[in-house]
Order: sequence, then C-alpha cells, then structure tokens
Amino acid sequence: MLQPQGHFAHLDNIDRTGEHMAGIELTVGWLALLLPALGAFGGLWLLWLPRKHLLRTVLIALGVGAVVGIGLKVLIDDVLNPWGAALDWRIYLYLGLGATALVLVVPRLLSAKRWWSRALVPLALVLVVAALAGQINQIFGYYPTLGSVWGDNGVHVETRPVIPSEQAGQLTAQTPTVTLKDWKPPAGMPSTGKVVKVSIPGPVSGMASGDSYIYIPPAYQVDRPANVPVLVLIHGNPGSAGDWIQSGKLAQEMDAYAAGHQGIAPLVVMPDVSGNSAAQWPLCMDSALGKGKTFLAVDVPNYVRQTFKLGLGSSKQFAIAGFSYGGTCALQLGVTAPDAFPIFLDISGERGPYLQGGDAALVAKYFGGDAAAFARVDPLAILKTTRFTQSTAMVVVGGTDSTYRPQGEEVYAALKNAGVQVQLKVLPGGHSWNVWRPGLTNNMDWLMSAYGVL
Repeated sequence: MLQPQGHFAHLDNIDRTGEHMAGIELTVGWLALLLPALGAFGGLWLLWLPRKHLLRTVLIALGVGAVVGIGLKVLIDDVLNPWGAALDWRIYLYLGLGATALVLVVPRLLSAKRWWSRALVPLALVLVVAALAGQINQIFGYYPTLGSVWGDNGVHVETRPVIPSEQAGQLTAQTPTVTLKDWKPPAGMPSTGKVVKVSIPGPVSGMASGDSYIYIPPAYQVDRPANVPVLVLIHGNPGSAGDWIQSGKLAQEMDAYAAGHQGIAPLVVMPDVSGNSAAQWPLCMDSALGKGKTFLAVDVPNYVRQTFKLGLGSSKQFAIAGFSYGGTCALQLGVTAPDAFPIFLDISGERGPYLQGGDAALVAKYFGGDAAAFARVDPLAILKTTRFTQSTAMVVVGGTDSTYRPQGEEVYAALKNAGVQVQLKVLPGGHSWNVWRPGLTNNMDWLMSAYGVL
C-alpha cells in the first residue's frame, strides 16, 4: 500500500509543449549528480566554524540529528506503522542529516563576521535540504522530472466529457480484437495518444469515484478505430489515479509502445478507487463499507463498453493491473472476478487487503466481525479451494523489498498451485516507482500477447 503522497493540482493545465521542464530528469542525468554536489558544498559551508568550537558543535548537531532520525523511525515504523511496512532506513538517515544541518545554522550565523558570509548560510541550508530531498526522491522515484514537482508532467489532459463517437459505433461484439499482423495504420493517424479526465459513474455498485483518467491510443483515434484491448490500472494508497500519469509517466510510456507497434496500445483506464477520498477506502472488495469489487468488475467495464464500444465481444479484452495497494487490488479482482479480469498484473502487492491492526481489525470494521464473510473475498483463501486454469497473471516484486517481496512470492506460489498461468519477475529496487514503472512498461509485450494482440 505504501507510497509517498504528492500533489497533482496543475495536471489539467499542462501541455506537451512543457517538455522543456518536464523533460529534465530528477532521478538520472546531470541534475541527479549536481544536487548532491551542491548539497555537499552547502554542508561544508555550514561546517566552516571556528576550530575551537568545531568538534563540540558538530557532535551536538549530530546528536540532535541522530535523535530525530531514530525517533522518527521508531514513531513511524514501530508505533504508528500506517502501511504495514517499514520505510527504507536511508530516509531516516537523510531526515537526520537535515536536522543536523538545521542545528548548524545557528552557530554558523553567530560565527560569521561579514554580511555576505551570513547571507550564504540560509542558501547553504537550502542546498543541503534540496540534496537530501533529491536523495529521498531517488528512493521513491515519485517525481521523475523537475517539472513533475509542481505538476508539469508534459501531458495535456482534456477535461471535456467523453462522448461516444459515430466511428466507435462501428465496433460490435463480433469485431475481433485487433492484432498487430492484421492492422494497417490509416493515413492521418495521430502519432501520440491523448489523456482525458473523466468521472466514472457507479450505478450498480453505488460507489462514488473521484477524478479518473483514460489514455486513448493512436489506433483508436481514427475513422475506423481499432478494437484495442483495455487495461484497468490501479493506483496506490495514499495516492490518486493521476499518479500513474505523473510518476508512472503513463502517457509517454504508452506513446513509446504505440510508436513501435503501429499505433496500437491498450486503452488505459485509471479509475479513482479511494471511494472519492473516503475516510475508509473500499479496499477493492464488497463489504459493509462499499462495493469496491462491483465498481471495478461491473461499473468500470460497463462504462468502457458504453463509451468506447470496446470489450463487447469478450472479457479477454480486459486486464487489471496496479502497484502496491493497486497490485493487491489486481490480485483481488483477478481471483474474485476472473470472468471480468482473466488477465492481471500484480506489481508489489500484498497477500490480500490490509488494514492497520491486521485481519482482525479488517474483519471487525468491514464485515461486522464475520470472519467467514472475509474468507469469501480473501484471495489466498479462495486460491486454496478454487482452480483458475483460464486465468493469466504476472507477479512483479522488487528484489530489495523486504516486506512486499515475500508476500509477492507467496501469492505467486498460491496462483501457480491454483492452475493460473503465472510468471514471477524480480526487478532491482525496493517498494518504489523504480520498480512499479518498469513493472508495467517492461511487461507490455507479455500483456499484449495475453490479449492476443501480438
């Protein structure tokens, strides 16, 4: 479930002409090297203290930093433990170093004899903080570019309602899923897809949903649209549907895939699964707190069929995927609604829905204490008694993800024992976008083959 919470306020106003800022990488490239260098310079400036006070001041500052770093680790990981997993220890190291730098500001200001020397102290602190923030971002990968820090993702998002086109009406239940060998891109097909912001209704589930996003591939934006497959892509908790566009660079990655496959890529639906920012998320299952499963398995596919006329002939045109909380959702829907999602991709998910306090708290809050009701929606419990020989799945885990990798491996074994055609892939990295992004994009050929497109 764990991912850092970010801001997505300016998404609707950004055009792809903003590449001048959106294209500057934060996690790789020259800026990723420059920030630590500037931070080191700032740290040295803060340490430029009189020699007789240097050792004592530095020891005090380091002591404060250690107390802050260790204290935050104990509070977040051991006491609160809001996500059921410990944060990377380096985060607390960087926070402790930030506290150390802050303590050094006062003696450095007092020891400075010239005005310009004092003026450089706050600048030095800013450089240190920026460098440390950059290192924390390296761990999470949440902001891939400089522009993404303030919402410039190089993606124009259309906010007008999606209205079924006359061309879409040419697609029927008898129209076969497009295949790469048979598709001939027509003249005038756009070179890129487009992203629209929508509100997906929940007439069957009764669920409220916040802002959702849809990527429409080039092969659908023509007079005779291709019957492309549909990927329902779930975000993490905390988080929002737009995280796949910002941190996952979904539009750019799908455009790159489409460019290499004659304009063909999935229609990617990124629904809000927070229950419109409900205090208690529905956890992608039907319970006393909401019908999250019905929303994803019924309302979302129905919306796609009605709006885009896709998936009319077979549910094998639908797949579901996600990372962390979203990976858990993909597992849940793949197991509890295999007819709706016979293909699913679980990236860094858990063994089942999680609530702080464990299964006992979840049963009490979501099922009124009825453990049997929870067992009927618990994916691992279902996999012990049910065969899924018509399902295709992939489980992706980070090699250094000490909490979620064991759970992913347990899920993989359970799926395999239940007859699912499943693969396990271990990628370098921990519980972060450095795994989640390639966990999807590196497996697009697998996904498109599962649809029957390749």
